Amino acid sequence: MAEETKQMPIGSPMSLPIRQEHVQTTEGNEKAPVLTEDAVATLVWYDYERARAYIESDNTAWLLEWQETDILYQSPIPYRFERVQNGQPARVPRFTVAKATRTMARGVKRAVFAEQYPFFLRPGDNSNQENVNAWTYLIGVYLDRARFRYYGGLQIDGQTLFGTGIGKYGLMQTTRVKKTRKRKTQDAKVEMPISGEKTIPHQESDDFKMVETTVTETLPFYEYRKLGTTLFDPKWCTPNQPGESAAFCIDYDYPTFYDLDELRKLSCYQEKKDKDGNIVNPGIPSREALLNYFFQKQEGSAPMGTQTEDTMSAQGSVVEHAAARNRSTSVDPLLQPLLLISRWDERTVKEILVYDGRKLTIRNEEHDCDSMCHTACIWWPIENSGYGMGIGRLVGPDQRVDQGTLNAALKLLAFPMNAPILYAAGSENAPTQNTILRLGGYQAVDPGPSGDVRKAMAFMEMPAIPADAWRMIEMMRADSQDLSGADSQLQRGIPNGRQGIGRSSFGAQRLATMSDEEIADPVDAFAEGVIVPFVKFIIHMVKTKIPIPELRKILNSKKAKEIIKSIDMDSFLGEEFEVTVLAGQKLAIRKAIQQLLPFFLQIVQQPQLMQFLHERGETVDFKVVMDLLMQASELAQQPDIFRALTADEKKMVQQMNAGVQRIQQAVVQERAKGQARDQNIRTQGEVDLGNKAAEIALQHTADGIPLEHAIGLTERAEDVAALRQGLPDIVGESA
Repeated sequence: MAEETKQMPIGSPMSLPIRQEHVQTTEGNEKAPVLTEDAVATLVWYDYERARAYIESDNTAWLLEWQETDILYQSPIPYRFERVQNGQPARVPRFTVAKATRTMARGVKRAVFAEQYPFFLRPGDNSNQENVNAWTYLIGVYLDRARFRYYGGLQIDGQTLFGTGIGKYGLMQTTRVKKTRKRKTQDAKVEMPISGEKTIPHQESDDFKMVETTVTETLPFYEYRKLGTTLFDPKWCTPNQPGESAAFCIDYDYPTFYDLDELRKLSCYQEKKDKDGNIVNPGIPSREALLNYFFQKQEGSAPMGTQTEDTMSAQGSVVEHAAARNRSTSVDPLLQPLLLISRWDERTVKEILVYDGRKLTIRNEEHDCDSMCHTACIWWPIENSGYGMGIGRLVGPDQRVDQGTLNAALKLLAFPMNAPILYAAGSENAPTQNTILRLGGYQAVDPGPSGDVRKAMAFMEMPAIPADAWRMIEMMRADSQDLSGADSQLQRGIPNGRQGIGRSSFGAQRLATMSDEEIADPVDAFAEGVIVPFVKFIIHMVKTKIPIPELRKILNSKKAKEIIKSIDMDSFLGEEFEVTVLAGQKLAIRKAIQQLLPFFLQIVQQPQLMQFLHERGETVDFKVVMDLLMQASELAQQPDIFRALTADEKKMVQQMNAGVQRIQQAVVQERAKGQARDQNIRTQGEVDLGNKAAEIALQHTADGIPLEHAIGLTERAEDVAALRQGLPDIVGESA
């Protein structure tokens, strides 16, 4: 056993075929087959060899395409300074591939990670909205702790440049010591006459001590796998969904002593036996055996994995890269790398440690992840292939033509600066050595029979740069943008000067839609191939693996103590919902908010519409309207805009409402007083008018006017006054 010796185990012999006595199966395949440790080592090693051969030997096109794309991305110019020193014109690089890659990758990232949460949980018919909100927050926390935005961004970069981005997810358990400061003496509490008890700090309470707490967490993780470090089954032919056609996938990594020492603490890396007592998993050797081996090894590189990874390292590439992972870069003996190969399928995981030509099985178990725990997303699909074509392969030829034509044109431009000199053969003007001419100096020449010194020597006339060269450069640049969709200005929503359609509002909207369509397929590929599987994995782990106290701790940080009262963990864990990604229809769905906003604003700005609905016995549920607006605008995962009033806010609103009511009552009273005052003034005016009319009648009578005529004048004055007031009874009486 590995724990009983300080020497590393001999490992398992490699022998094919794997025999029936080395495999235990169950009736109906209810459980995954159990292999002996020797069979596991044989299976993992030879599957690794065949998957590597598919990429590098049987189908070298992948390796060559990826290597060429990697070089074009950095566009190196070898021997640039030597060419200048030798008098040759300098060559200049072009970065068409790099520019197109960064432009399109930026667009995909902005579409996928535009919101706080890059996913949406569509609840079922019997779902509790409080539970759905809690689930959304919980998954968002785990995505943040897994640094999904960062590693997902790296995967999008690989998807865009090489055509294929690969990732891996899983569950890890970490134990760390959390250090905090705690007061040695608590603050003093003083009873105040009005406000009650109050905490007051003092000098002694400001003295703190360091407190260490051991924290154990079970967390999902996500990592980006570079090309060549994860090898799928050569039968993989379903883009974005490797589990649909690939029977397995192979990972290889290079752990150090510290990594193996941490892994050995996990139960899956410890010795296991089958029901008959046979060892099926020797596990990671003891700490003493590892220490003894690493200190004896001291320095040395581990075996190289794939040539694909090596060609993208400092040792195997002509462009800038980090050192290969199998290289020894430190004199620390405990940091020397070993080769670790893992084989994943939908039901089991098997791992072997490779050292000194030996293969030791250290993990052999059935997992509960319901998948191979690997993701893939492609840029342009290829028929009958899981891998895809990226910007490097699509735009690379345009960059080569652009760069080659430009450098050829620069050569012609450089010749007049140092043009060849012509002289007559057999004349005395034949140079014997290079001559450096100074300003104001003299140079003797043989003019020949003509006697014209200007004909003695002359610069060779060089051809002009063909106009087709510049047209070719412009055509290649336009072709690369059309092929990849990588118009940086258009991706930012700015017309590039060639699109006259952008001068109108409809045209600008159409440009934005076209810009979204260029990245719609890659966004869908990342959404369905990466986000949805990882979110479903987190949901599965929350329901089956992660301890409940850890879940409550995370939820309590958001909901405080209310989460214990409002959420029942049985119903919480029993929730069923569909996982969707809002970025894929995802881009065009934003138009819905533009159509709903005017209607919503009409409801808010026109009280007559609400009054009309109230007369019909109906009303508008503004909360439902806002929920629809938030979902349509992809803001459904943002913090709530509407919330319940606090107790203090309710009191303030009530006080404000009471003040408003008092003001309204005062306005009504003042209005009534004004109306009464106006009526009194109007009545007094009528009396004064009648008295004045009677007084005039009496004066006319005294002057000899008949009394009947005076009465008529008085009635006429009353009618005029009534007509001025608009009284309708005058018309009725006259009728």
